[in-house]
Amino acid sequence: MKFIETILITDKIENIALHNNRMNKTRYDFYNLPPVNLADYIEIKPNKRVRVTYSKEIEKIEYFDIIKREFKKFKIVKSEIDYQYKYAKRDALNALKQPGFDEVIIIKNGLVTDTTISNLAFFDGKEWHTPKNPLLKGTKREELIKKGLLTEKNITVNDIKKYKKFAMINAIIGFYERDIKCISF
Repeated sequence: MKFIETILITDKIENIALHNNRMNKTRYDFYNLPPVNLADYIEIKPNKRVRVTYSKEIEKIEYFDIIKREFKKFKIVKSEIDYQYKYAKRDALNALKQPGFDEVIIIKNGLVTDTTISNLAFFDGKEWHTPKNPLLKGTKREELIKKGLLTEKNITVNDIKKYKKFAMINAIIGFYERDIKCISF
């Protein structure tokens, strides 16, 4: 089984400690291996997206230009998908995408989780809430929780309509805010 870490390099490797934690937890859970440090494998190439593919060992490091993407239309989809580890094989996630929509918001067990590429946060006018049980615990999400900028909360589909706006969160796009009106229910 192969896994990936997707990491942003600005003038440094962003959020390296949290990427290390997630990768090393995965390596331990699947292979009972001791930790390694991603910084020993990644070159500083400013303004790049890095994909690290690994299983028992680091298998491949790839560098890509950062391409800004627009997300304007979101569709709610229900799924019982399991994606608690960042698997390299993403066929099940990609199968959730809907024609005519830029991204989907995945509902599992009646609760909002993630999109296929990001965690989510919802703004009620006072504070930002992030789903308590995301499909994948993202590193940027974790950073924002630790800084006190996000509060974990169970969010249902009906709750979404009560929020003023939402944001996609991941290591590359950061915190990408959108209007709730972008969501088709």
